[in-house]
Amino acid sequence: MELWLSRITPNPRSAQARADLASAGALHRRLMGLLPREDLGDSPRQAAGLLFRVDESRSGTAVLVQSARKLDESRMPYDYGQIEHRELSPLLEALTTGQAVRYRIVASPTRRIGRSAKNGTKEVTTPLRGAEAEAWWHSRARDHGIEPRSLVAHDRHDAFDRSRGRRIRHAAVLFQGAAVVTDPAAAREAVRCGIGRGKSHGCGLLSLALLGSDT
Repeated sequence: MELWLSRITPNPRSAQARADLASAGALHRRLMGLLPREDLGDSPRQAAGLLFRVDESRSGTAVLVQSARKLDESRMPYDYGQIEHRELSPLLEALTTGQAVRYRIVASPTRRIGRSAKNGTKEVTTPLRGAEAEAWWHSRARDHGIEPRSLVAHDRHDAFDRSRGRRIRHAAVLFQGAAVVTDPAAAREAVRCGIGRGKSHGCGLLSLALLGSDT
C-alpha cells in the first residue's frame, strides 16, 4: 500500500495560503481538494487517509501532508507555494524491533471523564498540558510501538475550525525526541493512521526518522 508524504512550503505573499494557515479546518479542506477525486470513491476522507501538520522553523513555515494518494499540485492555486513528494514505504519497511528513531508529532492530549446515567452527568473531554500531557504521550507512544528515550514538549496554538457554523477546537502539543521501536507493526500502523484526536485539524501525524539518517 502506497503512503505519500508531501511537503508544502506556502508562499507568504499568497492570500489564499495565509487564510488556510489561519484555520485548521480551511487547511484540511484545501488539502482534500488536492487529491484525485476520481480515486476516492464514496468515502473520500477514509480513502485519502489524510493527516497533516504545520511545522514552524527558522527557515519558515511548512505543511507536511501524509496521504494514501499523491497530492496533485496542478490543483493548487497559482502562486500558492512549492511542493515536494516522497513515498514512505522504504521508511516503514526499515522499522525493526530495537531500531532507534527520531519522532515528531503534534497531538491533542485529552482525558475523558465518563458518563453516568445514574447521576445525569455527561462525558467531558479535558485537554491536558504540562506533565499530564507528557504522561499521556509516553502512554500513547508505548501503545503504538515506540518507547520514548527523550522528550521535548511545547504547547502549540489550539487547532480550530469556525467555518460553516462549526465550533471545533483541539488543544495541541508538539512532542519530539528520540525513541526505540518496540513493535514495528504497531509503529507502522501509527504512522499510517495517526494518534489521538483532531486528525482532521492538524493533529496526530507521527513522523519517524531512522536515528542518524536523513530518511
